[in-house]
Amino acid sequence: FLNRWHIFLNNCLSNLKNKDPKMARVALESLYRLLWVYMIRIKCESNTATQSRLITIVTTLFPKGSRGVVPRDMPLNIFVKIIQFIAQERLDFAMKEIIFDFLCVGKPAKAFSLNPERMNIGLRAFLVIADSLQQKDGEPPMPVTGAVLPSGNTLRVKKTYLSKTLTEEEAKMIGMSLYYSQVRKAVDNILRHLDKEVGRCMMLTNIQMLNKEPEDMITGERKPKIDLFRTCVAAIPRLLPDGMSKLELIDLLARLSIHMDDELRHIAQNSLQGLLVDFVDWREDVLFGFTNFLLREVNDMHHTLLDTSLKLLLQLLTQWKLVIHTPGKLIPNGSSHRIQSERSPSSNVLHAVEGFALVLLCSFQVATRKLAVLILREIRALFLALGQAEDDDRPMIDVMDQLSSSILESFIHVAVSDSVSTCLFSLIANGSPYMVNKYNMK
Repeated sequence: FLNRWHIFLNNCLSNLKNKDPKMARVALESLYRLLWVYMIRIKCESNTATQSRLITIVTTLFPKGSRGVVPRDMPLNIFVKIIQFIAQERLDFAMKEIIFDFLCVGKPAKAFSLNPERMNIGLRAFLVIADSLQQKDGEPPMPVTGAVLPSGNTLRVKKTYLSKTLTEEEAKMIGMSLYYSQVRKAVDNILRHLDKEVGRCMMLTNIQMLNKEPEDMITGERKPKIDLFRTCVAAIPRLLPDGMSKLELIDLLARLSIHMDDELRHIAQNSLQGLLVDFVDWREDVLFGFTNFLLREVNDMHHTLLDTSLKLLLQLLTQWKLVIHTPGKLIPNGSSHRIQSERSPSSNVLHAVEGFALVLLCSFQVATRKLAVLILREIRALFLALGQAEDDDRPMIDVMDQLSSSILESFIHVAVSDSVSTCLFSLIANGSPYMVNKYNMK
């Protein structure tokens, strides 16, 4: 193989720039398999010879000074796999010569520029390599052409990747501590640039995005940037950006949860939930930060958007409750676990969210009011799960339920047609199970 493979290698490399895209694809896939045999099965040659071969391959696929890759318009996962094959035997080369270059690691701020396609490949390659090492997958299998079913669909084996945060300690254990912190800093830099270029300006609350279709807006140079944004956000909380504070990251994800791109929006929502579930010390910050974002950015002019965001807020509360009820994490509700003298951070945050829900009860949209009631109920369930103080930290919905009867009866003499009375009647009824039962309200 070593005596003859260079002939095939040169043939593949020369055809990567073939004008016929099918021929270029065949050349890329052939190179992909040749490299697997060379790196994984043969285990390379001498250091000098291997270095020379790899530099030739890398400079052809990823020309220096170019923003793209060769050939163009090919599936990025092939390039990711090529880097993974190289990293299997030459991790330092793969990281420093390819991934660091793609992510602009160590470059001064003035020299930094977004190369979305390359950055996407580099970040994905890093995540795949780290995942493989952490899961002890061993050598990557020989690339095969997927089986084609009678329907025409391709049969693929779905790989399950780790979503838990990669820590400094774990990076050290898998031999990636030299690269870990630098990649995190690069991700921070990339996220900040992407937020400026295709983040804030493409929020659904932006007046310039009104009546615009995503297909019309996510074109040209924006498309690869959005693809890169998806990869970066999907990497959270697996890879936390170094240099971005908790509140900055939460605010970024909150903004992206109302982004024009549907896929990016869902990824951001999942990442927010991931932060809340995985990090005990982030839960209050996630909830408080997201609630503040809604108060600041999503007003009731955007009815559908507000309701969608409220559903996410409700989901965050539910996730928190479920984590507490996970076996081994349940906090007993006995008096010894209750907060006697002062409120916990959780109580302060939950009361802040209750205040937000009270404001929403005044909405003229029925769906919004219903979501507000669900939020209040979920907070009550969360208070019970966390263990609450006796009086000061009573759930708001319990207080409303207790007082609603006397408040309503004090206004009962006012004519039903009176708008104030009707509004108050509706508000109390929406929040109080007692009043719903007593007056048979629906």
